Amino acid sequence: MMEPKSIRVLIAENHRDLSEVMSQLIDTEPDMHCVGQVSDAAEVLPRARESSANAVILDLTLQGGSGLPLIEQLTSAIPELRVIVFSGLANSEEVSREAKRRGAAAYVCKGCDIQVLFDALRTPATAS
Repeated sequence: MMEPKSIRVLIAENHRDLSEVMSQLIDTEPDMHCVGQVSDAAEVLPRARESSANAVILDLTLQGGSGLPLIEQLTSAIPELRVIVFSGLANSEEVSREAKRRGAAAYVCKGCDIQVLFDALRTPATAS
């Protein structure tokens, strides 16, 4: 019996300290591994490709642009990639709907328990 595939996570986060902590926490999980960290919108897609990430934790406020258009770019370029939006924006319900409309697998608010983020990373994609 094969072991479940490891979840290879790319973190796209504007705040370096938060990105570092998230990376360390992800690496403590037996089924997850952080494959990189980026803070610039232009770096997300190339890094996702080169790192063979199968999940991206995406902050919507990155250097060089908004994360919302990136959701569509990522999911159309790498269809099997799960995009988990991780945001602290105030109008989260409206933004969450828009992110999911654009192809995000989940929307997780900053400040939530880290387990919520891990659960979102582990939840298999549902067929649409």
